[in-house]
Amino acid sequence: MASIRNFAAFAAFLLVFPVLAAHAAEAAKEPKDAKEGEKKDEGPPDVDMPPLLAPMIVDHRLESYAYISIQLTPSTRDKALLIREKVPFLQDGFLREVNKASIAEANDPKKVDQEALKKRLMARVNQILPKDTVSGIKFEPIVMTPIAAQ
Repeated sequence: MASIRNFAAFAAFLLVFPVLAAHAAEAAKEPKDAKEGEKKDEGPPDVDMPPLLAPMIVDHRLESYAYISIQLTPSTRDKALLIREKVPFLQDGFLREVNKASIAEANDPKKVDQEALKKRLMARVNQILPKDTVSGIKFEPIVMTPIAAQ
């Protein structure tokens, strides 16, 4: 019985030892990585907005929808909380903006004119939040959803 217990303990050691060794190696690397992380400031975290479903209108006709995920970049870290507090108002303003006029490119109506849309959305941001609260707007890859043929 004792030999079976010794064998089981030895087998458990052999299974656990590589995991412990790998963990120790990672722990040895952490101080170096932590020091590097302290040196470089990544800036304020982006604030994710709820996604929008925007109509793509061409010649006064609905062609497709654009699924747009937006991230707002605060000008400073302390402004991120202010932006998060106003997300419902920003979302309402963004929905009104994308439904007010076409967001399609003039030369390719199947693509979103991202630069023009950024300018329009930034104007809405500056109406809702104090100026210079948001330093930039980013779009995740925009997904186009065509309208099914009738």
